[in-house]
Amino acid sequence: MNPSSQIKKTDILVGLDIGTTKICVIVAKKVGNKKIEILAKGQVVSRGVEKGEVKNILLASEDIREAVRLAEQKSGFKIKKVFVGIAGAHIKSSVMRLGITRAVNEVDTLINKNDISKLEIQAKNLQVNPGEVIISCQPQEFFVDGISPKNNNPIGMRGNRLEANWHIIIGNTNPSKNIEMAVEMAGLEILTMDLEPLASAESVLTEEALNEGVCLIDIGGGTTDMAIFYGGVIRHTAIFPFAGEYITAFIRDKLKLTERTSTLLKENKSYTSALYKHIQENKILSIKNITGLPPVEIEQRKYCHLINSCLEQIFSLVKNEIQSTYFKNQLNAGIFITGGGANIPDLQKFVEQYLGIPTQIGRPIHYVSNNQDVTLHDTRYATAVGLVLLAAKSANESMIEVEIEAPIKIEAETPIKTINVIEETPQPKKSKLNWAFNLKEKFNSMILDEQNYKEFEQD
Repeated sequence: MNPSSQIKKTDILVGLDIGTTKICVIVAKKVGNKKIEILAKGQVVSRGVEKGEVKNILLASEDIREAVRLAEQKSGFKIKKVFVGIAGAHIKSSVMRLGITRAVNEVDTLINKNDISKLEIQAKNLQVNPGEVIISCQPQEFFVDGISPKNNNPIGMRGNRLEANWHIIIGNTNPSKNIEMAVEMAGLEILTMDLEPLASAESVLTEEALNEGVCLIDIGGGTTDMAIFYGGVIRHTAIFPFAGEYITAFIRDKLKLTERTSTLLKENKSYTSALYKHIQENKILSIKNITGLPPVEIEQRKYCHLINSCLEQIFSLVKNEIQSTYFKNQLNAGIFITGGGANIPDLQKFVEQYLGIPTQIGRPIHYVSNNQDVTLHDTRYATAVGLVLLAAKSANESMIEVEIEAPIKIEAETPIKTINVIEETPQPKKSKLNWAFNLKEKFNSMILDEQNYKEFEQD
């Protein structure tokens, strides 16, 4: 009997991370109220995404289909519906206060879900600029006759005026439509889209960090996403179009390497560092680059200086963004770095030195019950795992269509081949080189930007 037949289909959740460097599908089941158990992962190289946005819809759909096939093979389930993440520099958000005045004959009745639905309809029908679309809108803080209810739940209260702050995520129509088309062409249905920084935060941040004040920085392939939380609430978000691929391209151009060699070099933890001053100046790396040509020789200190310069470019944007917020002095839990870029050696030290804020690497392990699978501890899976966790919090049912078939033979993933392209050769000292539509009644999740926060403090 197929083990998957023992699992209820309403317990199954599927997250789809459409990234710049990879397409990742996570199949999981709910375990209790807060945790998930990951059943399978399907992953392929991404070919149709640039800087977090789907550009080639056909290639993206093919990659999604293949990642889904791998996840289906390993889980034994037929995937039909998915929770999808969205990012890109086109994303923006705002907080709006919406409200309804209850009819005279309703004043003496208790507030119920129908009243909440009326607010929901308002949020869905907000006017946006031409060429824009509302991707997601979530009710945050509720108010009954101007007073915030206990546990942020107005249902069961008596009142005349019901209001709520809604966090509205808006994106350009084309990138959002491209995601929809790619997913639909892959034979899937989107249950909802969520902002990727929120998904990453869901998987790597603890409740303590969320409450005490924390800045999450997700360094992906195409974008670096930033989100600030305080008091258990997201206060500020930003997305920057510089990330892992930017670093790879810089290495390629400055050192005259192929893209493949540049990627392998960057991912080699023995030779890469976010810092450079501690590296011997006479240490030379001999890199096999183009077949038939002699190896390229570079000074390791010079190479790591290039990495350092790229990181300074990225984190100068992060630093300016943090300084522009009302919560810049309230990051008591410091900085959490995640995403594939968080794997750069010595990055934690670099960020602490550059920003002057305590920093740690955020891994998606806190809410995964079967975290003995060390491959899922990698920071590059923070968004995919977070999408599943967001789905687990949602009120949606029937997360995927389950078709129980004959037992599927599960084959081990083909290990990533590592190519030894580097040899060390001591050489004389050389000169130095300088150089940012999940709409459900999420009463337990509140988002309020710093402008509204200031207003509430003044009231």
